[in-house]
Parts: sequence; structure tokens; C-alpha cells
Amino acid sequence: MLIFEAGPVTVLRTILIIVLVYYGVKLLIKYLFPIILKRFIAKQQSKFNQNKSASSEDGEPISESSKKPKEPGKDSLGEYVEYEEVD
Repeated sequence: MLIFEAGPVTVLRTILIIVLVYYGVKLLIKYLFPIILKRFIAKQQSKFNQNKSASSEDGEPISESSKKPKEPGKDSLGEYVEYEEVD
């Protein structure tokens, strides 16, 4: 196990390493993050366009009125409980 003496050279070297890592991460985020984000957005847009074209076979836009209404018995909200006011 190596034990270093906390001399001025060691402290300066540690500070230099911390500063270099900080600016390195900062530069990576500045230049790499936008590239990754653009690729992610492009991929999501292509998925959306594929899903949209696959769901609309007739070429008609899908609206809320064209969907089948829910059956009243299959409500997933649970039972309605009526509470009374207590004096």
C-alpha cells in the first residue's frame, strides 16, 4: 500500500487532476450530449412516424370519436363510495 506525503507538489498535482477532470467532463457534455440527443430525437421521431402510418391503414386520421367507447363495467377506477357529513 502506497502512502503519499501531503506535500505542496502532491496537493498541486491533485488540484490539477481535479481541474482537468472537471473541464474534460464539461467539454464532453458540451459537444457529446447534443449529438446523442439529436440521435435519440431522430430515432423517436422515426418510431412515431412508423407507428402513425401503421395505425392509420385507410389514410384517415384517428380521432377520439372513431375509437370504441369503453364499457361501463370495465372501469379501472374502483368503486364509488359516498361519504356522509358527520356533525
